[in-house]
This record gives sequence, C-alpha cells and structure tokens, in this order.
Amino acid sequence: MTYLAVFDWNATLLDDMEATHIATNACLEFFKRPKITREVESELFSFPLIHFYEKMGVDADTYLKNAEEAGEVFSSVYRVEKEKCGLKSGAVEILEWLKGHGVECIVLSNYLQHFLDQDVEAHGLTKYMHSVSGNVDSATLVEGLSKQKRLEEFVETNGFARDKTFIIGDSHEEPELAKRMDILGISISGGLLSPSRLKKYNADYIIDELAELKPILEKEWSLG
Repeated sequence: MTYLAVFDWNATLLDDMEATHIATNACLEFFKRPKITREVESELFSFPLIHFYEKMGVDADTYLKNAEEAGEVFSSVYRVEKEKCGLKSGAVEILEWLKGHGVECIVLSNYLQHFLDQDVEAHGLTKYMHSVSGNVDSATLVEGLSKQKRLEEFVETNGFARDKTFIIGDSHEEPELAKRMDILGISISGGLLSPSRLKKYNADYIIDELAELKPILEKEWSLG
C-alpha cells in the first residue's frame, strides 16, 4: 500500500514568514493597532483569525464587520511580498527522495485554492503532488479551518492507510489533526509558532529543516 506525505504550504514548503509578517502588520494598521515584531506574532498568532485580532485589541464585532476588507488588505500585501520568497531549504530534495521511494505527496493548506495552485506551479512543485488542496472561500478563515475534513475525505477516497500517512506543518493544526486522525504528526520550526509554543502540541517529531524528514521516515516506515 502506498505511503502518503501531507505538506502544509506556507512556512513549510514555502519560506514566506517575512511576507506573512508584513501582511499581518498591514492588517493591524488597517484596524488602527500598533505593529508587532515577528517574535510577538509567533507568541500570539492563532486560528481562527478572529481570536488573534482579539488579542491585538480588535473586538469581535469590529473584526467580523471588517473581516472581508481586512482579508483583502492581507492578501494584497502578501501577494506582493511573497514574490521575494523562495522554497524552504531542502524542499525539492525531500520531494525527490519521497518520489523515488514511491511516497505520494499532497499539499494541504488554508491558502485560497487558486493562489495556492499558482504558487505551487510557479515554484515547480506541481509535478511532485498527487493533489493540491486549499480553501475555496476566504470566509472559512473566519469561521474555522477545514483541513481535517478535506484530508479525511482524501484519505478515504484514495484508499490511503492512516498508519502509512504523515502530516507536517508549522502551526498547532498539524499535530492536533494528526492525533485526531491517528497519523504521524511532524512539526517544523521557523513558522507561525515560537519553538516553546510548538512543543506544547506534542507532535511526534519537531524538526528545523526538511532534510530531517529522511531519517525519521527511514525509521518509521523503513524507507531507505
């Protein structure tokens, strides 16, 4: 039975935290709140986004009334800044290695589908992916996240075994989803959460570089 590797996109395969940070500060400016540092963002950022902005002093009613416009502010700034970003170190190498060992790979992201498709293609990674799954409506970023539902449907539809599936990402979502679905959960540092926050979610492994996946999978799945 085929193995499945599930990759988050932002700050996991794409090294875009600086773009995300600049866009976040643009949103805070939109809400007339002071800018924050990347360190502060990594200590306070959370989903759904409404909770993060509440921490920043934006009450829920104000956020909800302006969520669509704020989302446009974030997206417009992010799309400009992400053009300066490249892939995370070792991204192509680990995807090549997985492909060579018959592991199917997918991207599972909260990013809007049409932009996600464009970015994965622009960075030359479409050829490695069985599927690229993003959000179809930005409103889901306000109401909550659909990663688990999408992954469960994908695994069931395509006949992947959960004990032969792993997920990797930079936030709390991936280790929490991994536990709920009983799959291997791996966190990667340098993204939305500070190292201390990342540890609290008790992923099976926490890595700093994508190259560290290789020895983990050689151990867990006897790939070699």
